[in-house]
Parts: sequence; structure tokens; C-alpha cells
Amino acid sequence: MPRAESAVGVDACPYGWFTTALSEGSIETELYEDFSEVQSDFQEARVFVDIPIGLPTRSRRRCDIEAHDLLGCRGNSVFFPPCESAAAIGDYDEANAKHREKMGHGLSQQAHAISDKINEVREVVGETYDGPIYESHPELCFYALNGQPIAYSKSSKRGLVFRRHLLEQRHSGMDDGYEQVLDDTLRKDVRRDDILDSMAPALAAQSEELQSVPEDPDPEVPRIYYPTTPALADSSWSKL
Repeated sequence: MPRAESAVGVDACPYGWFTTALSEGSIETELYEDFSEVQSDFQEARVFVDIPIGLPTRSRRRCDIEAHDLLGCRGNSVFFPPCESAAAIGDYDEANAKHREKMGHGLSQQAHAISDKINEVREVVGETYDGPIYESHPELCFYALNGQPIAYSKSSKRGLVFRRHLLEQRHSGMDDGYEQVLDDTLRKDVRRDDILDSMAPALAAQSEELQSVPEDPDPEVPRIYYPTTPALADSSWSKL
């Protein structure tokens, strides 16, 4: 996959959506209320979004299982999304019961909490897995930047500082951009980790060497994209 001239990372946040756009050396960030606005503003860009694209039907998505296993100590950052019928239900207990009926196992509250965001992206993207809007995951992107899963949670001071260091190391000016967002926005609208979780996929979207879990998926199979890691660069994992 060629290097993107304009690359965008998107993360859900309390306000709606937070974006980081990289183009010709510039770093631009923005808040959006609706995902359709993101799609409208970045029609010519490669967009990586941290939200499931394509919901499970009879069993958990293979991409989530493999991402969970690959991330090791950070595997709990991967949420197993609801099935379509459960994603349409606002009440957690009812959604959990429907998900268990369809899937044979329960639905976490964290996964249920992003149902509205999943549906919002689904209305725009459908089940198109190969762009221009792609599913990604920030911790897989940080895994690629670090060469291995990061031992410290992004909610810890050490984990936050280390992730900021990785971003700045890869793209000069990223940390100044992070600080500018903190100055320009309220934490009730966008949290510190939302900023990081938008910046990491933006760097991934700009990459020439990408891989996915699962590797070499069939056209109808959901997949999660992230950059090729140094440790895996010469392996048999798919390079797109």
C-alpha cells in the first residue's frame, strides 16, 4: 500500500469524534459531532478509525481475538463488539441478553457503551473493509511503534509519557500538537487518551508498510490494520 499523502486518525470522544490529520508535514486536529462530517471532510484521505467495522454474527470476530492475543498485557484494550441486533438496543441488560442469545456469550459493558459509535460509523462505511476508511486500533499502532506491547497502561503517568515519546520520535511536532489540544479543548469534550488514540492511527494511516489481523483475510472478513512492526518486518504476515 503506497504512502498516503493525507492520513487521518479518528477516535471516539465525549464530544463525538477527535481527528488528527497529517499532510505534507503539518499536523491538524479537530473535533466533530458526527462521523458523517469526518467522512465529508476527508474524502481524499486515508482514514484509520478506532471503532469496529463489521459486526460478529455467530462467534467473536477473528480480528479481535488475534489482536487481543498479540497485545498480551494490553489485550484488555480490545473490546469484543456486539452483534448487530444487540448494537441496536440502548439498555445494557437487554442488549446483553440479546447478544447472549445470538452469540452464546455475554456482552461487556465497555463494548455496549460504544454501540452508538459503531452504528454511526456503520451508517457511513457499511461493511467495506478496504478503505478509504479502515478499522485500526491504537494499542496495535503503539505496539508497532515500540516493537512490542507497552507494559504500562495509557491511563498511568508512565504509560502516557512513554506513548507521547513514541509519537514524537516518529513524527517531530506531535508532542507540541498534543499540548496544543490540551490548551484548546476541555477534558469533558476530549480526554488525554483520546488525543493519543487519534494520533497513533494517523501515523499508521501514513505508513507504506501495513499489516492486518487476521493476515490475508477473505474479502468478507473484518480486519484491523496497523503498521508493520520491526520484529515482524521479515515475517510471513501480510504486507499491504
